[in-house]
Amino acid sequence: MFTAQKRGVHLFSSPSSSLSRRKRARAGKQLKKKTECKSASSKTSSSLPPGILVRVAKTAWNLGWYVMMSQLAPKDKVSGEYSRPESQFRVKDFDDDGFHSEGKKLYLFAGKTCPWAHRTLIVNELIKKSSKQRRNEEEEEQVEIVYLEPNKNTGLWTVPKEAVERIFFRDDGDTGERQRQQEQQPMIETLRDVYSYVSGTRFEGRATAPLLISVSNGGAFEIVCNESADIIRLFDCLNGENDEKLYPKENRKEIDEMCAYLFENVNNGVYKAGFAQSQATLDDAVDKLFQALDVLDQKLEGSKFLLGDDSLTLCDICFYTTLIRFDAVYNHLFRCTRKRICDYPNLSRYLKTLYALHAFRETTDMVGIREQYYTSLFPLNPGNLVPPLPFSSKDDWLLSL
Repeated sequence: MFTAQKRGVHLFSSPSSSLSRRKRARAGKQLKKKTECKSASSKTSSSLPPGILVRVAKTAWNLGWYVMMSQLAPKDKVSGEYSRPESQFRVKDFDDDGFHSEGKKLYLFAGKTCPWAHRTLIVNELIKKSSKQRRNEEEEEQVEIVYLEPNKNTGLWTVPKEAVERIFFRDDGDTGERQRQQEQQPMIETLRDVYSYVSGTRFEGRATAPLLISVSNGGAFEIVCNESADIIRLFDCLNGENDEKLYPKENRKEIDEMCAYLFENVNNGVYKAGFAQSQATLDDAVDKLFQALDVLDQKLEGSKFLLGDDSLTLCDICFYTTLIRFDAVYNHLFRCTRKRICDYPNLSRYLKTLYALHAFRETTDMVGIREQYYTSLFPLNPGNLVPPLPFSSKDDWLLSL
C-alpha cells in the first residue's frame, strides 16, 4: 500500500502544476526569441544598412546633387554640356585710346585661387615690371589690386574690411563725415555688395571675379569690366607704347584665335569635364580636352612659347593658369585622369619655363588653389578631403628646368 501510493503520487500531477510548466516553457521560448532578435539587430547595425535605406539615401543624394549642379553649372539644352554664362560687363574697344582712363583710379578685385582672375594678376605684374623704369617712384599706380578671399561656407568672395574703408569711404580728414558716410551707406562685405554699391542698385546678376571698377577724382564709381579676357587686353593697351606688349597690334588676330582655341578646348574644357552631369558628356569633354593637349604639346616642340621663342603673349598667360592647376586639381577632382601634364614632354618644359618667371610664380598660390577647389565645390567633393600634393605641383619639379 505504501509503495503503490508513493508511485501514484510520483506519476500523476495535478492539472494546476501541469499548466504552470507549460507557461514556463512558453516564457522561455519568448525570451530566447527576444535574445536572438537583439543579437541580429546588433549585427545589422554594425554592417551595411539594409537595401531600402541605401536606395532612399541614393535617391535623396541624386536629387540634391542635380539641384546643386544646375545652380553651379548650367548646361546647354541641346548638347547637355556645361555652358559658361556670358559676362555682363564687357569692353568693346581695345584700341590704345579706346578706354579713357585719365583722371580715374582703377581697382581690380581678384582672388589668387580663381584661374580667370589669376590671368589678370599675371598681366598686371608683367606690366608693372615693364613700366617701372619710366614711372616716377612717387607716381601712384593706376591699377590697385584688392585680393578677395573665398568663403567656403557661402561660396561668396569676401572683401577685406580695410579695402572697403579705404576705397569706398575715403578719408578726407573729417572723422565725423567719414563715420556719417559709413552709417548711411549699405554694408560692403562680399563682392556682390561691391557690384550693388558701384552699380547703384541691388545687383541680381553673377557676381564673379575678376571685377574691374573705376573711381573718378570726384568720387564717382563705375563698373568697367568683369570679363578676364577683356581685362588682360585692356591692361596691355593701357601700358606705354615703348613697353613690351603682350597684345601687340600686328599679332592680335593670331593671339585672339589661339586664345579662343584655348578657352573652348582647355580653359573651359576642364570645367566641361568636371561639371559633366552624364557619362556621355563627361566622355566627350575628356576626349576633346586631351585631343587639344596633344595638339598643343606637338605645337610646342622646339618652341619656347605658343607663338614663337621670343613672343610671350596673352595666350601663354591664358594657357598657364589651367596648366598649373591641372595635376594639382583637375586631374583628380575634375576627372581628367587620362594623362597628367607631367606626362607630356613639351607641355612640362613649357610649364616650367613660365613658372620660372617671377610674375607667374609669385601670383601662384598652390595651397590656396587646392584648398578652395576641394572645399568649395561641395557637389564634387562632399567630404571636403584634400589629397596629397602631387610631385608635379611642387617647386622641386616645377623649378627643375
